[in-house]
Amino acid sequence: MTDMTDSFVTDTRHPPADNLPHAPSSVPLVVDAADVPLSGGTDPTYGCVRWRTLINGEADNPRDMVLGIAEFAPHGRLLPHRHDPAEFYFGLDGAGTVTIDGVGHQIGPGIAIYVPGGAEHEVEAGPEGLRFSYGFAVTSFEAIEYRFTACA
Repeated sequence: MTDMTDSFVTDTRHPPADNLPHAPSSVPLVVDAADVPLSGGTDPTYGCVRWRTLINGEADNPRDMVLGIAEFAPHGRLLPHRHDPAEFYFGLDGAGTVTIDGVGHQIGPGIAIYVPGGAEHEVEAGPEGLRFSYGFAVTSFEAIEYRFTACA
């Protein structure tokens, strides 16, 4: 487990949602995950997680939630971090461990995990990799300030 200090790397950079439909937030939105390219996987600040943001708001067209899919290669990691809004994970494929405030929880298909706002959490995929859905009750992914715990 990483040293629990007040040293954080703050990152608010998220790719814009240019690939998502721009329907007004007052009408239903249907998004096929196969049509949304993967983002991430290249910044060592995050670890090696990649993601597809499926539902996301914009400054001039906010939504009531953010929904996406996180994808990990075998033994891939999302490094320890915090953010103010609560988050949920829902396991789709593979298996792994979600550690929240130092306590490990197994995730796999059909398992839902609630991450309280402000809790330090991290993910490590198992030998087969891991895919889970994630969500926030915020207007856009870009509005979430991730604070990654600095490596000791």
